[in-house]
Amino acid sequence: MSHIKSKDTSIELMVRRYLFARGYRYRVNYKGLPGKPDIVFTKKKIAIFIHGCYWHGHDCESRYAHTSKSNKTYWEPKIQRTQQRDQEHISKLEADGWKVIVLWECHIKESFDDTLDSLTEIISDFER
Repeated sequence: MSHIKSKDTSIELMVRRYLFARGYRYRVNYKGLPGKPDIVFTKKKIAIFIHGCYWHGHDCESRYAHTSKSNKTYWEPKIQRTQQRDQEHISKLEADGWKVIVLWECHIKESFDDTLDSLTEIISDFER
């Protein structure tokens, strides 16, 4: 597990390149906020989390979200704690007036353009 990356994953880099190419400037893994969101627009108060389906227990039918068949007594509580912690971070951010967007690995990989087009629409709505 020490080789599992917590930041600068391939999926995060894809999203960041997409946003940067469209002229958006952002902070990365901003430590001043709960949960250290992957991408932060500080002036617009938008925090974006990019979650891996397995690590954050996404309830999807993709191949990225599978349940571990070995050592279930370890993995099930671990994933549940991660989901609970994610919810706490989102609640704290929303209570502070932040717009929180969660992007899932399966959505990005299966329909990259559609997912990120809708993301840029949300971001541009906050510019008006």
